[in-house]
Amino acid sequence: MPITDAVAKKAYENNSKAKIAIMCRLVDSELVKVMNCKSTKEIWVKLKSIHEGDMKIKEAKLQTHQAQFESLKMNEDENIEAYMLRVNEVINAIRGLEEKIEDSFIVKKVLRSLPQRFNSKVSAIEEAKDLNTFNMDEMHGSLTAYEMRIGKGKSIDREAAFKVKKKIKAIPESDEEEIFDELEANFVRKLKKGTKGKYRGKLPFKCFNCGGVGHFAAKCPHNKKNKDDESSYREKRD
Repeated sequence: MPITDAVAKKAYENNSKAKIAIMCRLVDSELVKVMNCKSTKEIWVKLKSIHEGDMKIKEAKLQTHQAQFESLKMNEDENIEAYMLRVNEVINAIRGLEEKIEDSFIVKKVLRSLPQRFNSKVSAIEEAKDLNTFNMDEMHGSLTAYEMRIGKGKSIDREAAFKVKKKIKAIPESDEEEIFDELEANFVRKLKKGTKGKYRGKLPFKCFNCGGVGHFAAKCPHNKKNKDDESSYREKRD
């Protein structure tokens, strides 16, 4: 039956244009699910249900993200930038499900979840700022500046020391002795080449094994391995 009412005709035309505009932007997997919808409202409700799920699924997702937020805690080897990235990911997921969460609530949670090295800064913030109006950007900037002043260099030094220690532990014992002897020899050569020959001819070889002079640890006569080799050599010679 043709539409004769001008208002109804205009509404029908607008609905058709809106349907075409929405459907042209959908991927094939979504388009086949809304092709039978009669109005743009039906299409919207269908798409919303597809992406957000029904109310039970939405509630389950919300509870999961809220539990993640409550369990947030900054790790000892983590910096503020990385931790705030984790915090924002959870917050965005909660807000994406149309759940309101105030900045003041987030700020208080973050300050409670920081490691002990931030205790003095947290106390200063709590004394100087009103946490109900102190927003996340201000807190982020304040904590980042404090971290740069107190801990960045120390953190890098600890990490580098750990990597060196781990590397040394991975070296086989048989190679370890050769490495230290090589370091000892290099050290002696550098000292012998001191400014204007200051140490030239005055530095005897010192053994790291027995403390004696005139030989390296690898050739130390007190080394059990060297003693066995020397005994074996004498037996063959005799």
